[in-house]
Amino acid sequence: MDQGAIIDRVFIALKWNGFYQTSRTAVLLLSLANLGLTAVSVVFIGKAVDHKCRQLQSFNITIQDVSYDIASNSSSLPFEISYTQCSVDVRNGSDLIFTSICRDGYEYNVSMTSSFVAEWDLVCNEESFSDFSQTVLVLGEMFGSLFLTRFADRYGRKVSFIATSLVFLAANMTCAVSPNFIFYLVFRFITGLSVATCYQLSYILMIEMMPTAHRALPEKLCSFLWSISLLCVCLVAYLTKELSWHYTQLCLSLFAIYVIFLWWITDESIRWLCAVKRYKEVEDLVKKIARINQVDPQEALDILKTNLLSPSQIYSVESDYKNQDVLINPAMNDAHSSHPDKKLSVFIKNTNLLKLTVFSSYTWFVDSLVYDGLLLISPNLNDDFYLGFLLGVVTELPATLSFCLLINRIGRKKCTVLFHILAGIFILVSTLILNTPLYDMIPGQYWICLVLALLGRLSVTAGFSTTLTYVSELFPTSVRNTGMGFASVALYLGSTIAPYSRTITRHVPWAPNVVFGIMYLTVTLAILFLPETCGHELAQTVNDMDQEMQKRNQ
Repeated sequence: MDQGAIIDRVFIALKWNGFYQTSRTAVLLLSLANLGLTAVSVVFIGKAVDHKCRQLQSFNITIQDVSYDIASNSSSLPFEISYTQCSVDVRNGSDLIFTSICRDGYEYNVSMTSSFVAEWDLVCNEESFSDFSQTVLVLGEMFGSLFLTRFADRYGRKVSFIATSLVFLAANMTCAVSPNFIFYLVFRFITGLSVATCYQLSYILMIEMMPTAHRALPEKLCSFLWSISLLCVCLVAYLTKELSWHYTQLCLSLFAIYVIFLWWITDESIRWLCAVKRYKEVEDLVKKIARINQVDPQEALDILKTNLLSPSQIYSVESDYKNQDVLINPAMNDAHSSHPDKKLSVFIKNTNLLKLTVFSSYTWFVDSLVYDGLLLISPNLNDDFYLGFLLGVVTELPATLSFCLLINRIGRKKCTVLFHILAGIFILVSTLILNTPLYDMIPGQYWICLVLALLGRLSVTAGFSTTLTYVSELFPTSVRNTGMGFASVALYLGSTIAPYSRTITRHVPWAPNVVFGIMYLTVTLAILFLPETCGHELAQTVNDMDQEMQKRNQ
């Protein structure tokens, strides 16, 4: 019996759904809430505000050898002066004879501290800087996910999780007191780096605390909690809308204040402790879990001592744990072998694997681009900024329910194709109706467009949830981590581009939705080249994958 199966028996003996697991899972899920609060905060603290050039105090121009002070407001001036959003224009009748940038800054129709866009004058030529701050956050998340999570394999899940959680709290609170935009970007990057690492480590701790048969439970809980966290952002932003954006950011960051108590309310992963042979700590933790769950620990301890090491060995092997690889049975520790599947070149040489990698990476790129883009521009669904965002987020709850109901009933592939086709059609049709010259002649046009847009958003969310599960099952076990790594880079690339849909929407309102709808329809073509995974055993090696795909093509 392998080590994973042994630990599964230990968890079952300890009552896998007892108070210990329930309470620890609740604490770990808060990391996902922090990720949600951070991911969409820019929608509110960096929202665009109406503005125009501030009236000039003194500005002379010379026209036909005559000097005029256009800031004097004299009625004797033969010219018409207008202050637009990004320029000061001087006209002689209908002719524009002079134009200038906003030399004395800008005037805003709201308080300058209601958004960092107004406070730091991120408008006109710098209007995309607000979107760039979101890109910086995503780059931090990508860096943390790809490079920092590996420290948990060497130093342990608990220490790494707590350290990054504390960094996240400090960096996120520091963003609230940023004196300038550069300072804000630096700590925004650190926030992204730490929050993504926290979430991944908390997810690892959750699934390593569950028996294999119940590992899908954390994913389902995360799907619903994500939507709830977005609703919380909207609520906090609405309650603080009359205050400075600094207070909104501070309130959102204080959601993570619980991390200062994590050392006393989280424990190390039993699976990691077993993998690095710290069996004395495993025994102590088993007794702790049994005490909290009010069960007898003896059965679990007997399973450990009978199948892993004898009692006399438990205390003698702790000194060499640092040389072991995590989650690998000590008797089968061959992670550094020269198995052909371990070489990156297999992703190019093997046609089937290359096809899986390209199409799955494209799918994740499109899904992250469209989902994040629609999320960030969702306030446009209604004239009321907060109600528009709320309507978009509420659709995520039925979307998650649809995903849970259909994913195993009709299969991953059919589910993915269905949701992507529906999303593409709904988005394109709603955009077409909204921008047609006959829009005003259509009865109930607003409600028709709103319903179609919300159905499109629902389908996008369900489709994204499906592909996250589907792609993870496509790759053979021997190369799954590497394959998922390639797909994850594509996913983060989509998320770095998505924020600029806010700027594009302000200038060409229909463009982002048209691009999103067309791209979502193209994903269905990519999915047609991928195999179904529901009801099939996952391939262990690349050779197994080739044989299975050959059978399905016959």
